[in-house]
Amino acid sequence: MTAPDTKTPLKISQKIGVQTWRVLMNTFSLMTRRRHREMEPWLVKHPYGEHPAERLELIERKPGSPKKAPVVYIHGGGWICGKMEMYTAELDFLAQAGHPVFNLEYPLAPERPHPHMLLSLLSALAWIQENYPEHKSIHLMGDSAGGNLVLMLAILVTNSDLIKNLDAEFALKLPDIKSAISLYGVLDRLSWIDDKFPSAALMLESYAGAEALKKEIGSSQAVTPMDLKFNSLPPTFIAVGSKDQLAQSSRICAEHLKKDFKDVKYEVYQGEAHGFFNRSERPASQKLRGDIVDFFSA
Repeated sequence: MTAPDTKTPLKISQKIGVQTWRVLMNTFSLMTRRRHREMEPWLVKHPYGEHPAERLELIERKPGSPKKAPVVYIHGGGWICGKMEMYTAELDFLAQAGHPVFNLEYPLAPERPHPHMLLSLLSALAWIQENYPEHKSIHLMGDSAGGNLVLMLAILVTNSDLIKNLDAEFALKLPDIKSAISLYGVLDRLSWIDDKFPSAALMLESYAGAEALKKEIGSSQAVTPMDLKFNSLPPTFIAVGSKDQLAQSSRICAEHLKKDFKDVKYEVYQGEAHGFFNRSERPASQKLRGDIVDFFSA
């Protein structure tokens, strides 16, 4: 199920900002291409919808590893940039631990803003349920804007009445969510702007429109967990570096969730900045990976 593009109107300077981020991210993606090519023999690629960006790659679990529930990974990039291929090699540790990994691509803002992005990702989950019915439940994991999308999906799937606010006719069968991990996600709307995350206001406006920049919003700008009221939440792990401009966003959300839900883990990795998960040479990145495997196994 796909919806047509409904581009967020932006000023020329903002459009230039979006394109600048895309060029920077594409340059970084080129640096990871060799590692991605090395893994291609172990990848299975599929479209999950009609939009060119509605695609995924499956990293099969390694032979001899214990059979574990699959992980669905959603990449970051401020909702306006990023590619799944940047994360393929970084996710191999999960396949080594026995988790099949569905690494998702999705249409970006401002061309495809809220709620279309979440609807695309919900259709990806439905595609996995239909085409891999042996997997009755899944883990969700994502970083930065992907960390936002992961928790939003976890909330939507476990509180399915909220999906009707996005699409009153949504009727696809979705897998159960075993747990969700947000790596330095955008978990409230405004604190990351106050904390001067680069281009935060541009990213938020591209995704949810100028109204999302206001303190008081309507239901159509409810794009973070802090904007929603819900009764159920799967086990959740919120991880962030202490030097990340999104540290406060993670803390605010974790403290809020812990008031109503018992199974919420919150971990701050001292001295680490945004994106440290991808820096596998760092001890904190290796510790985070171990913590992720342990959390999924709990």
